[in-house]
Amino acid sequence: MRKRKAKLIHKFPMVIQLFKEVPEGKIDQTLIHFNIDDGSKYTGVALVQEGETKNKPLFKGTIEHRTDVKEKMDVRRGYRQYKRSHKKYRPARFSNRSSSKRKGRIAPSIKQKKEATLRVVNQLKKWIRVDSIHLENVLIDIRKLEKGSQPYRFEYQQSNRLDENLRKATLMRDTFTCQDCGKRDGRLEAHHIIPRRVKGSDSIHNLITLCPSCHEQVTGEEMTHVERFLRKIDGKVIYFQDAMHVMQGKTYLQEELQKLAPVTLTSGGDTANRRIDWCIEKSHSNDAIVLSQLKVSPEQCQLKDWLIKPMRRRSKKKVEDVQGFHHRDFVRYTKRNGETYEGYITALYPQKKQCNLTTTEGKVLKRYGVNRMKVLWRFTHIYFFENKRKREVNPGFNQCEI
Repeated sequence: MRKRKAKLIHKFPMVIQLFKEVPEGKIDQTLIHFNIDDGSKYTGVALVQEGETKNKPLFKGTIEHRTDVKEKMDVRRGYRQYKRSHKKYRPARFSNRSSSKRKGRIAPSIKQKKEATLRVVNQLKKWIRVDSIHLENVLIDIRKLEKGSQPYRFEYQQSNRLDENLRKATLMRDTFTCQDCGKRDGRLEAHHIIPRRVKGSDSIHNLITLCPSCHEQVTGEEMTHVERFLRKIDGKVIYFQDAMHVMQGKTYLQEELQKLAPVTLTSGGDTANRRIDWCIEKSHSNDAIVLSQLKVSPEQCQLKDWLIKPMRRRSKKKVEDVQGFHHRDFVRYTKRNGETYEGYITALYPQKKQCNLTTTEGKVLKRYGVNRMKVLWRFTHIYFFENKRKREVNPGFNQCEI
């Protein structure tokens, strides 16, 4: 850049554009796969380059979705109803919200999450070529929950391997709680109530969640606990609230992604099986890396993990700037003891030259002076932070089985 051979396009993440022209015959022909691990609160994204000899992850990140839309709409609804109830001169009207009753409508709380994902895809597509898109369609493949499903490649060699679809569904049904001692922390295992050595089925109706200590106690004495365990799971229903929430609006997301590149669908259970096979740590962004079925090593996944935060398009700012600092600027604040915070400005107070900050860890700092701040990057609708937050993982979902 100092030699005028490239220019800075974006600082976080660092993106530069080379001025050198590449002959048509020397253009890189390797495929770039954009992988999306769609979720209710977080969505993992990754760019993986498919090479002739090995595959290479280029980028990974986690989109943090807004969860306050429904609450804000409820407040707005209350204001609207209060206002209308005081207009006594106007006759009452019913069913006049035609826009909310039209066919094919997606709830705003769900649609804004899909649009946030599309905004990130379009932004990254401006910086790098995307040849195909891989989207995680469902958390669990229901067809593989019952006996008779097609076995995975490793099941021909490892007869004691439990399929990840079944295991996840069992833990979700039992609310991630050991059904013997009530333990919720640490690793949880799916136990066959009727052992497979006596022809017990690989079915969710024959599985129960146990912690490792309880599982060890019943090993070898399974038949003495059959009736007790079957009574515990009798009549239980599997609740897939998050999975159902993710599935709403999925058709809209698929149709919009199809306009950008060919889309391939997969399931969350298949993703988890590959991640465990390749011994890769559980995270939203790592799940996105393994979506495209391109074999990668755990070392290749140790690249910087970005926390991506698409912001509202319309800002409610009342103050334009304070000493050159603008609303939503990404800044670094240095305290007198040398401690630093990085975050974005959420409010400005010109009278006392102060502001409110939200740090990359999610901490809110109020009334901090702008004299000790430095602008790192001007806001461009999407924040890319280095992910320093503690990841949220369901108990028992982060093990590596060999």
